[in-house]
Amino acid sequence: MRWLASFAMRGLSQSVMVTSVLAILSLIFPLIGILGAATVGLVSLRQGPKAGLVTAGASTLACGVLMWLIFGNPLPAMGFLLLQWLPIGLLASLLRNSRSLALTTQASLGFGLLLVLGQVVALGDPAEFWQEQLAPMADRFVEAGLFNQAQSVEAVTQLSNVMCGVVAAVFLLQLLFSLYLARWWQALLYNPGGFSAEFRQLRCHKAMGILGAVALGIWLIPGQGLSETMNCLGAVVFSVFLLQGLAVAHGVFGNMQNTLPWLVATYALLLVFMPQMTMVLVTIGLLDVWLDFRARYPNRSGSG
Repeated sequence: MRWLASFAMRGLSQSVMVTSVLAILSLIFPLIGILGAATVGLVSLRQGPKAGLVTAGASTLACGVLMWLIFGNPLPAMGFLLLQWLPIGLLASLLRNSRSLALTTQASLGFGLLLVLGQVVALGDPAEFWQEQLAPMADRFVEAGLFNQAQSVEAVTQLSNVMCGVVAAVFLLQLLFSLYLARWWQALLYNPGGFSAEFRQLRCHKAMGILGAVALGIWLIPGQGLSETMNCLGAVVFSVFLLQGLAVAHGVFGNMQNTLPWLVATYALLLVFMPQMTMVLVTIGLLDVWLDFRARYPNRSGSG
């Protein structure tokens, strides 16, 4: 993807073209939106917040025109600006000024918590809203022979209780993936190997670790009411420690002779056994705040 980043950095028209086209394509293939947001992030990292804001604004205008021509409604283009490009621009500007991936990653937590609060304010009871939206799944579970009626209803109820946090955590992870991709592009073009070394050193502050420990404790306590809201907030906090857990894996395995197989196995397990492996990585990331696993291995610069 180096050619895409190189093309986007040729000038304003190129960066706007890349961002706008990728945004429109993300309506069909959602993950492509990460690339579009990363383009705004790259411009902000390299040229500063003003250039990033100009790119985001011009891209919003371009997307608005395209959506008006295709769908007859330009307003959804504002969603790209408010949910993707402005947040990534702010985080990229913070990273540019602080030069701390850990600080920026922790600061991004605010966007996830804001989305949880937004759901609570807009929906009143997010669990009730999601239960209504997911209700048809109960019948499909029964039709597929996975559960009986009572089990299906219980499964949907449990899922609806965590959907608020899942939505916020996925949003935050997508935002951070865009930021990391932008930083990787910047390293590819201007500082080869810089992002690999930076990501391997990602480690949250102890105050963040205390917050994570509290969230984990609340998550382990069964109950209703307040605990459901706290579980949603906990899911957002866990997403940060998931990334720290991956950073630990890259840092530890990166100092072994056969790095690639270990990393491939880690990501394969994460895909196949996502709930279990996610909690393993979250726990490793949380423990690393105090134990610093990577300090037990000699440092080695990576590439990428």
